Amino acid sequence: MIRVEKQPEPRPPGFDFDNRVRQPGLSALAELTGQSPTVTRPGPRIQQRASRVEDLTHDDLRDYPYWTRALDAMHDAYRGICAYSCFYMEPLCGPTVDHFVALSRTGAPQAYEWDNYRLACSLMNAAKNQFPDVLDPFFIQDGWFTLNLATFQVEAAEGLEEPLKQQVDATITRLGLASRDVSNTHRTWFEAYWRPQVPSQPLPLWFLERRAPFLVREMRRQGRIRPEDAAILR
Repeated sequence: MIRVEKQPEPRPPGFDFDNRVRQPGLSALAELTGQSPTVTRPGPRIQQRASRVEDLTHDDLRDYPYWTRALDAMHDAYRGICAYSCFYMEPLCGPTVDHFVALSRTGAPQAYEWDNYRLACSLMNAAKNQFPDVLDPFFIQDGWFTLNLATFQVEAAEGLEEPLKQQVDATITRLGLASRDVSNTHRTWFEAYWRPQVPSQPLPLWFLERRAPFLVREMRRQGRIRPEDAAILR
């Protein structure tokens, strides 16, 4: 993982997050807790499910997933990079909106708030689920997570003090960042860079960074980039 810079809430003319997501979401929360709707919408009145917003669950909000309307805007804002695996996701290949404060963990009040959203592939979103032991990509520091370029497994950086090391290890375990699938994806991109199918047409480092920024950061740190790319950096 690498630090993800939080992007500002999208506004018109690009995407009207407030009117498309927040306001209909807040109105649904109001109705679900027995209050009057705050925006006009077609269809029958939403039945009350709880007396307080804090008591609503993910199942209560399942029929009102207005956050999905923001997915395209999130994909653009975060350049299509999964906040957890750090790989690019094609729009057709499973990008999702992760509620960092999970809806199953008293997160209903933040269900329709941009700041609670992280762009995540479906695999990472499912692994994170409602568990609270995953570090927030918005608040981690670069260098806490490293990549072993022999095994291609994500590891905690050497020298981290407790309890930070424990938190990094817990995040790696919870998300499966050292799993075969994640490691093989790192390996595939690394080998595409170092062993191009057509030797006269090497994979540009800028393209690799667009697809796997954590991998490239670790390749640079460990001196594993081609001399011509290192010369460009200087």
